[in-house]
Amino acid sequence: MNEDDMRLVDALRREADAVRVGPPPVEEVLRRGRAARRRRTAAVAGAVTVIAGVLALVPLSGRSPHPAPPPPATAPPVTSTPASIRTVQPYEPVALGHGIGMALLPDGRQNYVVGPGDLTAAIDDARSYTGESIRDDSLSSGRDIDPGHVLYRGAFRTDTVPSRIEVRLDSGERFAASVLRLQGDPGWGTYYAFADPARGTEGWTVTAYAADGGVLVEQHFAHTDAP
Repeated sequence: MNEDDMRLVDALRREADAVRVGPPPVEEVLRRGRAARRRRTAAVAGAVTVIAGVLALVPLSGRSPHPAPPPPATAPPVTSTPASIRTVQPYEPVALGHGIGMALLPDGRQNYVVGPGDLTAAIDDARSYTGESIRDDSLSSGRDIDPGHVLYRGAFRTDTVPSRIEVRLDSGERFAASVLRLQGDPGWGTYYAFADPARGTEGWTVTAYAADGGVLVEQHFAHTDAP
């Protein structure tokens, strides 16, 4: 028996004691009890509603009741990844791949050797070279075709060091070239890229880019330009 039932029993007893004539007003007492119970139920429901309304207005865990707008869309990522620029020691043979090496010499303004196998003799011969073969803000390019590959290689001379160099074939195929430089700031360097030998009959364009994506120098070479 709960508290409401106990109150109803007590009320019935009091009514029975007070009225000595006739049957006790059971129906009236029951009606009053039901009414009291409805009032208490309504009061509790109202209190729950108020509490729920207050909770709906109070941020939980420091969060705003209104969702934050989505962040602005970011710019699409750059698809072309700049090739690494490697700083090498003077006269240091650098392995390019496919058994080919390259060495940069400080003698002259853009002096380098490239070829297969041991480069010692070629480096010694190139020490006497002190001239220049390309003008300022320009580049050279050559192509060596082998049954297993074609090598595009050359030198650049620019006031600003390129952030990357790209070789683009006439068919539209592109290759990120690797870049070599000497220590210090000689104002020049070399690049190289390997490709499928089946493309060896196409012309190609070499483009040197600045850090902001602008073109430092660009030059097209016909397939007849290759040595």
